[in-house]
Formats: sequence, structure tokens, C-alpha cells
Amino acid sequence: MQKPDRYWLPGLVLTLGLYVLVSLAVAETFDLFFVVMLATLVVCVTLFYRLFPGSYFTTIALANFLSVYACLFIFFVTSNFAAAGDWTLRLSFVLPILAFMAGVWLRRGAIHRLVRHESDARVHYSPRVFLWLIPVFAVGLATFLLPHRQLESETVNLILLASMGLISLLVLTVSRDVTAFLLETGLLFEDFFARASALMAPTLAFFTYYSFVVIVFAGIYRIIERIIPGPHFMIAGEARSITFVESLYFSIITLSTVGYGDLVPLSMLVRAIASLQIVIGVWLIIFGFSEVLRFAREHRLHGGQK
Repeated sequence: MQKPDRYWLPGLVLTLGLYVLVSLAVAETFDLFFVVMLATLVVCVTLFYRLFPGSYFTTIALANFLSVYACLFIFFVTSNFAAAGDWTLRLSFVLPILAFMAGVWLRRGAIHRLVRHESDARVHYSPRVFLWLIPVFAVGLATFLLPHRQLESETVNLILLASMGLISLLVLTVSRDVTAFLLETGLLFEDFFARASALMAPTLAFFTYYSFVVIVFAGIYRIIERIIPGPHFMIAGEARSITFVESLYFSIITLSTVGYGDLVPLSMLVRAIASLQIVIGVWLIIFGFSEVLRFAREHRLHGGQK
């Protein structure tokens, strides 16, 4: 049974959040290319969800797929086609996505039949999902062999359009299998978050105790600075008193056994306390994970008995 259309809105919001993040990171300015990226996502997510309504995690999988493509496209263009024109870049970016959505629309009936037979779908589409990447990467690698500095801008534009056009044809041929893969990935996402929500209580308990240890040791470091003559810390190459915010930061990186070298203990007393905190941190991580896993096993056991 299909879920009501109200699930489309949170899916669109989540995917927009992901894609806005990628678009802001990829685009140099708020130019037309940024608008093209966002508009492409909205159209794709809307059409995709209308064709295959269900878990909005599927739209997240689609947004992630498009985000990976955007990152690879920017790397591809920056490395080989820096001289390409703006409109050529925009058209080249959109071509494979349009080809994918066109293939999804043309093969929507076959995709629905493929999804209904889930066990058969996994056998048929899994190899092709990954094999089609080989010629795509071959096209990309071939462009690295071109003498880019000797080519005129018009030639660069034509080569870029031809490369992305060839990739678009490849995407069009495997759109059915990629769509089935995305739908399956959405179901896996949904199952993962369902399991994660069941572990929310023990996870919050673990982080509560973790924050308790962080605050206690941060207070100890700060009190030592006040009552025992120093210096006890080297901060950014300077021996001085530590603030409470800095003591919190030092407590966190010590408990997590991560040292950046920007804040270093100088006195033997602070080093001894920091060593004790590291031991407690390792024990806390081991104990915390074991308790979360134990809770998960008991939760599955009780769930199976109902």
C-alpha cells in the first residue's frame, strides 16, 4: 500500500537541505549555475516521487546520487574544461540528469514490475548498476589526455558537450537498473533509521554520561589553574592560564583520545589527570558500545516474542 502524498513534503525538505549544502559548496557564487542545480533537484525529486511514491528516504538516496554527480562534474570540469563557457557548463551538467529522468519515465512500467519482484530485481540490476560506471569513467579519463592548453574555447565546449552527451546515452540505457537500486537504497535507509530510533534511549544515556565526564574533568583542570601555581598548559605556543571554554575543549579531545597539539599539558599533575581521563574515555567507549549492542539484542528478542 502506498503512503499518502504528505510524505513527499518532508522528503523534498530533506533532499533540498542536502542539495543546498552541496550547491553552496560547489558554486563559487549565487549565480545561474547554482539556480540550475537547485531547480534540477526539485524537478527530479518531484517527478521521481510522483512516479514511485513511498518512502521519502528514496528521495534522499536520489539527492545523494545527484550530489555525488555534482561533485564529480565540478572536478571533471575544473580539471579538464576550465575554459568552457557558462552556458556550455550548465547544459553539460543537466544533460545526464535529463537523460536519466527520461529513461525513468519511459521505463516506469518495467521499473514497477522490477520492484514488485524484489528478489529477482537484486539478481538482475546489481551487476549493471556498477558495470555502466566503467565506460563513464573511461570517457572521463580520455579527456585527461587532451592537449587542453592548445585548444580554443569553442573546441573545448564541443568536447565537453560530446563527452557529457555520450555519458547521457549510457545513463539512459541503465536508468531502469539505477532507479531500482535507488529504490532499494531508500528502503535500506528507512530500515537503518528505524533501527537507530530504537537505540535512541541508550545512546542518549551514553552521551549524558560522556558529557558528565567531560564537564567534571574540565572543572578539575580549571580549578588546578586557580589554586596551584602554574603554568599548567601551553596554548597555541604560549604558556598561560586556561579558560573554562578551553578546559572544556581540552577535556573533550582528551576523552576522545584526539590530540591536535594546539593545547598541551605542561605540569606533571595535569598530565597525570589527563592520562586518567584517557583511560576512562577508552573504558567508557567500550562499555557504552557494549551496552548499546546489548540493548539492541534485547530489543530484537522482545520484538520477536510479540
